[in-house]
Amino acid sequence: MTVILSPIAGAQTEENFIINYDIRYDVQDSGETFVSQTTTITSLKNDVVPTTYSFKTKYLDVYDIAAQTNGKKTEARKETPGKNEIVITVPFSTYSIGEGKQNIVTMTYKTKGIASRIGDVWNIYIQGIDTPDTTIVYNIVLSVPPSMGPRIFVSPAPANEKFENGKYNYYFTKESFSSKGVTAAFGKYQSLNFRIKYQLKNNRILGSVYEVALPPDIKNIQQVKYDSIDPKPRKIRLDKDGNALALFWVGPKSKLEITLTGSAKIMGRQINPDFGGKIQDLPKELVREYTKNQKYWESDNDEIKNFASSILDPNLNVSQNTRRIYDYISSNLTYDQAAANQNLVTRKGAVAALTQRGSFTCMEFTDLFVATARAMGIPAREINGYAFTNDNVEKPISISLKGGDTLHSWAEYYDPFYGWVQIDPTWGTTSGTDYFTKLDTNHFAFVIKGKSSEYPYPAGAYSFSDNEKLVDVDFSGTANSEKDFSPVLSITRAVNINPIQIVRGNIRHVVENTSGYFIYDLQGKTLVPGQKMNVYLKKGEDSIQLKDFRDKSYSIKIL
Repeated sequence: MTVILSPIAGAQTEENFIINYDIRYDVQDSGETFVSQTTTITSLKNDVVPTTYSFKTKYLDVYDIAAQTNGKKTEARKETPGKNEIVITVPFSTYSIGEGKQNIVTMTYKTKGIASRIGDVWNIYIQGIDTPDTTIVYNIVLSVPPSMGPRIFVSPAPANEKFENGKYNYYFTKESFSSKGVTAAFGKYQSLNFRIKYQLKNNRILGSVYEVALPPDIKNIQQVKYDSIDPKPRKIRLDKDGNALALFWVGPKSKLEITLTGSAKIMGRQINPDFGGKIQDLPKELVREYTKNQKYWESDNDEIKNFASSILDPNLNVSQNTRRIYDYISSNLTYDQAAANQNLVTRKGAVAALTQRGSFTCMEFTDLFVATARAMGIPAREINGYAFTNDNVEKPISISLKGGDTLHSWAEYYDPFYGWVQIDPTWGTTSGTDYFTKLDTNHFAFVIKGKSSEYPYPAGAYSFSDNEKLVDVDFSGTANSEKDFSPVLSITRAVNINPIQIVRGNIRHVVENTSGYFIYDLQGKTLVPGQKMNVYLKKGEDSIQLKDFRDKSYSIKIL
């Protein structure tokens, strides 16, 4: 939002006035927002008074505008000088003259552009403003009804919050408000349905086993359910990065089309970088595995190492240092808006993003973050997946695949306190919104790339031809209900042929995961959908213990 004042005479506006704001955004159950705004303009000179007050917004339509100046009703004028731009101008019918005198503008209007619902989540965005030094007070209240669900995140952190008058109220001051605005999300989780085709072609004279990457479970972030996989895979295995790789046999000189249908729930998460863990507390195994030099992540390159060294502050924690990488990328890289119209986008890698002029895609934004973090000694990986966007300018996606599927790339780093933290430097750049302390619930991960910068391939990359769309994701809010996310196991008592378990007197059971969900901590192991494992129980034990992706415990009776 941009504020414009027209003085009668004198020097620059910012030198003439102190301009203070009190703004309330009252979000209704429907998503419509009632805005009330009081602007207090204090003259700093005797010979200068404001004649008009204007503010300009982009991508925000407002209506039912009412205004007063110094307590008297006045007509507000709405204009559209440019594409997606609106300017509201309020003329002063009377004004107070003299140094220290105040002229007050009160305005109310409505808009449907602040709160929007995607699937099961309400997203709220209040545009930021660059406040001059002459603005001493900038108070904002965001009021949200309980019907929108529990808070997923509010960024930046409000100075205060209260439940009053039947609503959740979040208070921001000039110190807590950001020029990037306020972003918030409400709801228990995002739910979605997906249908993905994988097309495999074997040109060899011998049959062979192929593997494809299914959308994975990510603990505390993303829970998936595989409703059907047709044909059924030989097995599903987890790799070191947590990818779910399904194995299929394809005969000689043959093709195989696999159709996966399912649903997912995506949870929001917000961190405070100030509470991040120390670099010296990073697990040595993760540092060893996820700081290696890779194609596109050239962490051993001198340019990358020098850059990483220049911004690394040993007095800061992991999240604070990775925030410095994110801030550099979001301030210095330019996104290639033409990439969305290209059939094939060439990946350039981290060194090119750092050293070359020009514009880049989400792949280079991610590559530069991953390579720099690794050069700092901080584990980092890449995620490819589906990102829902209704604005390809502010939230672009640019991994173009055959058949018209377009995916997105974002990054994650490891913090000893928070674990793996997902961020999106591309959308942070293009939208001007904070995608470091929180990632919205519109990012659906298909693959995690850590051991390799090129593999596994994401859904949509397995194709016979260039003219068929393979990925269909629906954020309609119709995914399976909460009660459906429960483990279903087939448990069969079997002959014990393990001599150690026989000596211990344990009884063997074969447990098969028939639920379509990932099951955790089943005697220390993760059981993927369709997988079987042996479970040994002591005599008299009649149940097995396990957890879901949010560490909720279950006890399953053995009948």
